Amino acid sequence: MTRSDDLEDIRQALFDCSQNFESEALLPTVIPEAAPLVASDPYAFSLATCLDRGTKADIIWTIPYDIQQYLGHLDPHRIYQMSLDELADLFAHLPRRPRYINDAPRTLKELTRIVVEECGGDASNIWKGKRASEVKRTFMSIHGVGSGIASMAVLLIEAAFTIRFDDLDRKNMDIKPDVHTIRVLYRLGVSQAKTERAAVEAARRLNPEYPGAVDGPLWNIGRTWCHALAPKCSLCCMERVCAKRF
Repeated sequence: MTRSDDLEDIRQALFDCSQNFESEALLPTVIPEAAPLVASDPYAFSLATCLDRGTKADIIWTIPYDIQQYLGHLDPHRIYQMSLDELADLFAHLPRRPRYINDAPRTLKELTRIVVEECGGDASNIWKGKRASEVKRTFMSIHGVGSGIASMAVLLIEAAFTIRFDDLDRKNMDIKPDVHTIRVLYRLGVSQAKTERAAVEAARRLNPEYPGAVDGPLWNIGRTWCHALAPKCSLCCMERVCAKRF
């Protein structure tokens, strides 16, 4: 088990690293042109978030741009008028697709209904002036969106749109473990196994006041330097405190 003073060193190094990551780094895209869209358009951001199930992050965050290019717009009012069959045809013609493509039309349909009927066409009204618990419930009401994705959405909204949810129960906000966060926590020596459960428990030990806050830095480190094969340890900002467990 990692000693408490070691945990403090790792936590501090992790948050020092995070200062060098722009918020857009949390929304990676396959092509540069797609990044400004999801970073500035709440509807595009919400769409990618809701589709984020088992697909590589850079593909997911590029899909709203692909939809915009295919349709010639990303207008929720116009998309609201499309049938499920038309939405299915849309996804079938995209150059990049979500893993659960059969569920995607319904997910898009339900998100768009909320944006148009409840938010006046402005997706930022999903979270503006709202409590974190309400935002999470809204996302979870959409087909295919579970607690993990809804929690991730809240964290990303804070990071990407400089929103601060005062009511957020940060002590109970866990990371959303994926291949990057699991790998980095294990190699740092904080996690005792390469499993989702071990990663969640490790993040709780590492930053008990707000476990979810380490999700973004861990993910970026895993994607940038701590690769599964041929990690770039000498370039990594965590090299000084890393146990390098391979």
